[in-house]
Amino acid sequence: MGTLAWLTLALGLLAAYPVARFAVRGWRFRAGLTVRAVIVGQVAGLAFILAWCLISPRPDLGGAGWFAIALASLALPLALGDALQSSGGLRAVSIVLASVIGVAGVGAGALTLPQTLATATVAGKAVPVTEETLTDGAQLTIHVPPTASGFAARDAHLFVPPGWLRNPSTTRPVVEMMMGQPGSPNLGATLDALHALGGERLDDAPFILVVDQLGNIKANPPCSDTSAGKLDTYLSKDVPDWIRGNLPVSSDRLDWAIAGYSHGGECAAYLGAKHPNVWANVVSISGPDKPGEHRPIYTRDTYYGGSQAAFEATWPANILASTRYPEKMTGIFVAGALDPHFRPQVEATATAAEKAGWKVTYWAVPDSTHTQALQPGLKTAYNQLIGGWVASGAVVATGDRFLCSSDQTARACGLTQASAVAGTVAIADLSVLAVFLGAQLLLFFRRGRRLRADAA
Repeated sequence: MGTLAWLTLALGLLAAYPVARFAVRGWRFRAGLTVRAVIVGQVAGLAFILAWCLISPRPDLGGAGWFAIALASLALPLALGDALQSSGGLRAVSIVLASVIGVAGVGAGALTLPQTLATATVAGKAVPVTEETLTDGAQLTIHVPPTASGFAARDAHLFVPPGWLRNPSTTRPVVEMMMGQPGSPNLGATLDALHALGGERLDDAPFILVVDQLGNIKANPPCSDTSAGKLDTYLSKDVPDWIRGNLPVSSDRLDWAIAGYSHGGECAAYLGAKHPNVWANVVSISGPDKPGEHRPIYTRDTYYGGSQAAFEATWPANILASTRYPEKMTGIFVAGALDPHFRPQVEATATAAEKAGWKVTYWAVPDSTHTQALQPGLKTAYNQLIGGWVASGAVVATGDRFLCSSDQTARACGLTQASAVAGTVAIADLSVLAVFLGAQLLLFFRRGRRLRADAA
């Protein structure tokens, strides 16, 4: 049991004494002050919970804490009422008990309220927790230092999933994503694909870091270490090292993916094939089968010193053919069905991955060209990846959201919990008042019988 659970249990036990005293007074017609104090305390407690649910960004994480606060608002007035209606040594005992209950109630509130207000911090940056970010997630601009590579990359962009914002004490899978050439490391296509999957998949999404593998919008470097820069080192060491040090992500390679489109797709296939110890999942959308495939001679002579062997050693299919993969590898390859140039290249890489023992999904997007395959390709890839991570437990439940359905917003869930508290309190209060009034009626009739007997 957690601290909050122990405090709730303690509050219940502490309230037992004043409840018993109240019952005795109720039987003797001397509990009116305590009844009024309890009603005022409960109304004040419920008003506080409701107001908090309306102003705090994550009231859904109050959970059982709302019941603890409501219990404190019942127990404290009972104890105070008992103290006011006691005398001598019993009053001193009641005052001490009321003080202990008050401290326990404050402790329950201190454990409950901060998590409904707490900001989430990612990569040293405070992420605003609002209705918008809890629904759509957050976007951050990130600079990844090229510590080992020295590669002059543009700033990356990070997607923070809304499901993680609801429960920032957990870890998530992570995707390192690269766009095409010419292009920039933006989240546009990624967000379009995730939103197209619906709110539940968006909640369960991984952290997605779209990085720059070009250096500038006009550059077209290979993703290996060449005279154009140590791009392999940057993408397979600098970026993963930064992710491990700055993002709350899983350390299991099965929860890591490398993905890309066009130029980025070839990079993803190359890096995934070469570094299976880093990524267990590879997504290549409309990716060429080799770097600089449209100008192979120029690429060989410019970046590989004219060595055909060095050039061919970086082709994904050749790496796949010469590498053993004892651990699970998943490859998702997508191309446009109307893309006569890149579709055969994607098919060739997918075939090589299958021969290497990977679990391969290949899809030719109907009625789609090279660029038109991007959005449906990402949608399919993320749907498959997220589904696998949810099934494996890599994506955990979004915090303490009992009584709530998975599609409820934070505010709706908090109000559901507050309504449950109010209903529980109302039942408890009405039950106590019913017992009190029942005792009064019983005593009234007993007195009436006594008076009639005396008169006779």
